[in-house]
Amino acid sequence: MIAVAVLMLLSFMGGMLTQRALTKTPQQDANLSYIDGIPVYTDFIPEGSRARPGQTREIKYLVIHETDNFSAGADAAAHNSFIHQNADADSGIVSWHYTVDDHEIYHHLPDTETAYHAGDMMTENGGNMNGIGIEMCVNEGGNYEQTLINTEKLCAQLCLSYNLNPDKALKKHQDFMEKVCPARLINEGRWDEFCAAVKQKYTELKAADAEN
Repeated sequence: MIAVAVLMLLSFMGGMLTQRALTKTPQQDANLSYIDGIPVYTDFIPEGSRARPGQTREIKYLVIHETDNFSAGADAAAHNSFIHQNADADSGIVSWHYTVDDHEIYHHLPDTETAYHAGDMMTENGGNMNGIGIEMCVNEGGNYEQTLINTEKLCAQLCLSYNLNPDKALKKHQDFMEKVCPARLINEGRWDEFCAAVKQKYTELKAADAEN
């Protein structure tokens, strides 16, 4: 776990952030438990922890990250352990909303709360202030392609739940700070492919929802 913590702290340079009050009424959390058969385990960081500022906001973006943690076993459950163990760290506080691997998803913070994942302070219309942070696992032994599919399904469901337009809502971590993240998706030139897959799944969900 020490190795995981070190890699995670290097991976995220969010920083301790100033908070800004919002007057707009926030959306309610989607309260997901399964997404197309993928289990979503809710294990929120305790209220009052340094990594959980508790500030509600309007959801505008889904901010996609990769963990950059290639260690064997560094899956969603391992990152859930990390985020809890380091929720009150003296420095390098980081937090995000979901971690996705090839077989499950962990939900660390209510969607309607701010987090420390985008490295852009609490900038108005920024990733921390208005984005749901989603980390994709890249661990040795994991199936990256399945992780992508699971992330696409999560993003499609969140777009439906919060009435977000995928064309506007999907953002890279790189869009908010100078960091190549999600690194593999960017370096392989697959960001547009990922966005198209999310949009297709969202369109299908929306059509199914309209029939009910």
